[in-house]
Amino acid sequence: MEIDEQTAERHFEAQARLSRLNNYYRWILNNFGIAFRGRRIWDAGAGVGHVSALLAPEAEFLLATEFTEQNIDSLRLRLADQPNVQVRYCDLLAPPVDELKALHLDTIVNLDVLEHLEDDSAALQTFFDSLDAGGQLLLKVPAHPFLFGTMDEASLHFRRYEKKGLQDKLTAAGFSVERLQYMNMVAVIPYLIKGRILKLKGNFSMEISQERLGLYNNLIPWLERFERVVKPVFGLS
Repeated sequence: MEIDEQTAERHFEAQARLSRLNNYYRWILNNFGIAFRGRRIWDAGAGVGHVSALLAPEAEFLLATEFTEQNIDSLRLRLADQPNVQVRYCDLLAPPVDELKALHLDTIVNLDVLEHLEDDSAALQTFFDSLDAGGQLLLKVPAHPFLFGTMDEASLHFRRYEKKGLQDKLTAAGFSVERLQYMNMVAVIPYLIKGRILKLKGNFSMEISQERLGLYNNLIPWLERFERVVKPVFGLS
C-alpha cells in the first residue's frame, strides 16, 4: 500500500479534527457491547488513537498499528503513559502474520479502514489468520454503494459496502458472522447531498466546521439512544 506525503498530511488533519467527537467513538464501541471488548486487542489502523485510548485502560494488552509516520508518532505520544500498549508500523496488505499470532490476540478492532484497502479480502484473511482460536473481529465500514461519491474519492475509499457482500467476504475468510447492523441513520442524507449532489471534494470531516463538530458531539448520545429503540434499516456505516 502506498500513500503520498500530501495525502497522508490531509488524512492526519482530518483524523485530528475528529478528536472533538469523543462521544462518537464511544457510540461505536457501545454498539459492539462490553462483552466483546476483548483482553488482548489489535487496533488495526488506529489512526491517531481515538479508539485505542478508550480501549487501553481495560485491556491486558493493546497493539496499535498504523501505516504513516505521522500517525505512528501521534499514537506513541498519546499512549505513552499506557504500559500495556505497543505501537507499531503495519501495512495491512503485507503484515507479519507470524509475529501477530505470537501475541495471542483475542480481538481485532478495525474501524473505517477496510474501505481504504484495494484487496480487502486479503486483509480479512490476515485478520482471521492472526487471531487465536475463538477470536473476534469488530469491524466498521461505510455502508451503501449508492452513497459513493466525491467525498469517498477524496477519502481514498475503494468502495462502500452492502450487507450481503460484506458477509460473503467475512465468511470466505473463515469468520462466522454473529451480528451485522447499520449505524448512524441521520448522517445519510447530509452525506448524500454533499457527496452525490453538491459533489464536494473534501473528506467528510473536513466539510464540517469546528463549531458544528462540538454540536454534533453533544447530539450523539441522543442519536445512540434513538437507534437503541428504533433499529436502523439503513445507515452511514
